[in-house]
Amino acid sequence: MLTSLDFWPHSGPRVTLAPFSEGDVDEAWAYRRLPEVTTWTGTWIASRDAWEGFARTRLVGQGLAVRAAGVLVGDAKLAVADGWGQGGSDPAAVARCEAEVGWTIDPRFAGRGLGTELGEELLRIAFVHAGVRRVTASAFADNAPSIRIMEKLGMRREALTVSASFHAARGWIDGVDYAILADEWRARSHSGSGDVSRETSRDA
Repeated sequence: MLTSLDFWPHSGPRVTLAPFSEGDVDEAWAYRRLPEVTTWTGTWIASRDAWEGFARTRLVGQGLAVRAAGVLVGDAKLAVADGWGQGGSDPAAVARCEAEVGWTIDPRFAGRGLGTELGEELLRIAFVHAGVRRVTASAFADNAPSIRIMEKLGMRREALTVSASFHAARGWIDGVDYAILADEWRARSHSGSGDVSRETSRDA
């Protein structure tokens, strides 16, 4: 995560991103406990205890709190990692060159384009501040609104993983992987937005 860098908070036109803190745990529980939210995330949250365990180990100090007009509207992931390199190649070439992004938006604030704006800011941080060359995102294949965000961001579908993701309530289901390169991001327009009802990526 980039939470140790000194440019926080990072503000877009409407959303502000800052490191997720202990003070955000209770507030985020209001939407993270909802079935229509947890069903699309990478971790099934079945109880308050499960949420607190997840939040304190996976979000506090690692994730991002997302606010609009001072109100918590969601949380996000931006994880920088090494890319894959062929054995015998220069390891410096792939060091910290990729980032994975994910997002969860409170349904009360869905349909306002906040998920798309959040995605734009995550890409901006990854490409401009972290200097990566490639950003990826994943979702369950049935999560059409999150996929719509990825496509509005200019990300390309690179894989449909058939019956490869085990869902706590649905069993084995399909997943999708999306990606965009820094050159592609710089070349495209950043004006897209749209109505989103389940603005949640699997890896949030």
